[in-house]
Amino acid sequence: MLVTERFTILAKASMRGNGVPDAPMVILPKTELTEYVEPDLVRAVAKEAVDLIIAQLRGPENAKDS
Repeated sequence: MLVTERFTILAKASMRGNGVPDAPMVILPKTELTEYVEPDLVRAVAKEAVDLIIAQLRGPENAKDS
């Protein structure tokens, strides 16, 4: 699941309600930190998110706690 910091509690509740409480989650910065900023910052945020997604797809031993 991709979710911004602001919605992590709601996302976790939704995951529990859907029977997948331990599903992988990648937490993105608050929207205010990525809107109307330099493209390089958005690229860095995107790269970090993609790296976390790939690590989670490879298995729990490669995934960071999010």
